[in-house]
Amino acid sequence: IQSPIFPVLLMASKEDWLKNPKQARCYVQFNPLVTASINRLSYRQYDYLTYMAYKHRLSRWLHKRLAHNYVQASIINLYTINLSTIIRDSGVYNSPRGHNRTREVEAALHELKSKDVILKFDSMVKRGLRNKIIDVTYTLTPGFGFVEEVKKANARSKNSSTALSDDRERLP
Repeated sequence: IQSPIFPVLLMASKEDWLKNPKQARCYVQFNPLVTASINRLSYRQYDYLTYMAYKHRLSRWLHKRLAHNYVQASIINLYTINLSTIIRDSGVYNSPRGHNRTREVEAALHELKSKDVILKFDSMVKRGLRNKIIDVTYTLTPGFGFVEEVKKANARSKNSSTALSDDRERLP
């Protein structure tokens, strides 16, 4: 399913707005997928200010993926992701040279480390013929601040879903 962010957007003209700004009307219909997620309270909250402060787009993608998928974040539970998964799902440029891809991912991981989202990361390289990089498995250790953020998001999600189910039970 695909839908633009605003499938229906009706705006008053600029002339109408300038003549009578309090009477000019606009109508915006929000994306139905986002609306459904809000109505069901099925979204995950994360630190948007940190997310937007990243220099690399891949850092933003990794932060968002961690916030959405790594709901059991703790120092004990490490997060593992493959280079092939990152390239496939992130939409990042797939360089024909394996070393360029690993450099980009490691630069993004270093940026996550500088923002204390992860404490450290380890990589295990799987090589093929002529020492060609076939895949790399990255193991990420979350930062303490990120673990706290995930715990708070889990609590908010649990409280929201409990409140939503209580409200639905009260409805006739």
